[in-house]
Amino acid sequence: MPGYAMNYLALAARDVEAVCRFLGDSLELERKDVPLEGRTIPFFGIGKSAVAIFEFDDPYLEEPRFPGVHHMALGTDDPAGTAAKHGLTVAESGIGPDGKRFVSIEKSETVGIRTRFIEPLDIPAADGPAYKIDHLGIATDDNDATVRVFTGNLGCPIDSTQTDVEIRNVTESFISDKYGAVYHARPPEILGGLRDVFITIGDCELEMLMDYDPTLKPKEQLGEEEGNTKGDQSAIAKLVARRGPGLAHVAFATRDIDATLPKLAADGWRMIDVEGRPGGRGSLIGFVHPSNFGGGLLIHFVEPQADGGFAGKKFG
Repeated sequence: MPGYAMNYLALAARDVEAVCRFLGDSLELERKDVPLEGRTIPFFGIGKSAVAIFEFDDPYLEEPRFPGVHHMALGTDDPAGTAAKHGLTVAESGIGPDGKRFVSIEKSETVGIRTRFIEPLDIPAADGPAYKIDHLGIATDDNDATVRVFTGNLGCPIDSTQTDVEIRNVTESFISDKYGAVYHARPPEILGGLRDVFITIGDCELEMLMDYDPTLKPKEQLGEEEGNTKGDQSAIAKLVARRGPGLAHVAFATRDIDATLPKLAADGWRMIDVEGRPGGRGSLIGFVHPSNFGGGLLIHFVEPQADGGFAGKKFG
C-alpha cells in the first residue's frame, strides 16, 4: 500500500469516562488498557487502527492542550528514520504507549496537523455499529499545501476532491388580475461552502476542509439546529481563526446510519442529527453533540455510498 497507515488516533477529552462509555457501550468497540509511563490509557480498536482516549491535559500530549482530536500516529518500524527520510523535523521523541518508540513532527511542516510516527501497536478490533474510522476532518486554509505534504512527500494517495456549497434560490412573482402572472428567478446566492480533498491513510481518509469563501461571515450559533453545509463551513472557519489549521473531527463509518443515530439518542446521547443527511462522496452523515463529552470533541457518523448512500432515501 502506498504511503502510510494510521496506527491510532488520539482524542483528548474533558470527560474520558463518557467517551469510553460511548465507544465501548454504545458502539460496542473492544477496549484495551495500554500502559504508558506508570498509568494506563484506554484504546479502542476499530477497523485496522485504534482510538486512544486521553485526559485533555495529559502530559503525553504536546501543548497547547485542549479537548478534541489531538494527533494521529502513523505506523512505521523506524519512527526517527522515517522522519529523516522525508526531511521532516522531529519536535519530540520518546517512548509511548506499550513501550513503543515514537517521534512527533514539527506541526508547521504538516500544515498544522499534529502527526507522529510510532512503532505499530496491536489493538484488537470488534465489529459493531461503527466498523472503522471513515475519515479525520482537517480544518485548513491551504488544501494545496496539505496535498504537497501528505501526497507529494509521504506518498498517501488522493481518494477524491469535491466542492460543497449551500445555495439559496429566490423566485419573484408578479400576478395581475388583468395581465396574468410573470415569474422571475434571481441568480442563485451561495450561502456557504467548503472545498474538500480526501487523502487515504490506510483504511481511512484525511478530509481537508477549506472555507469556500473566507469573506462569508460564519453563523454565530452552532449546534442549535439541524446540521447543514453553511453550519459546517462556519465551524471550520471559526476553528481556523481560533486555533489555526489542524485536526477538527473524527468520523466513524456505519452500515446503517438511520439505525445508528436513533440508537445513540435512545442511549441518552445528545444528537445534532437523528437521521442521516446528504454528505460528501455520496454518503449520508450525522453528528453527535460535543456537550456529551464535556465540549470540544466533535464526532460524527458516515454511511458510505458503498453501504447504501442515498439509495432509496427521501429528503425534505
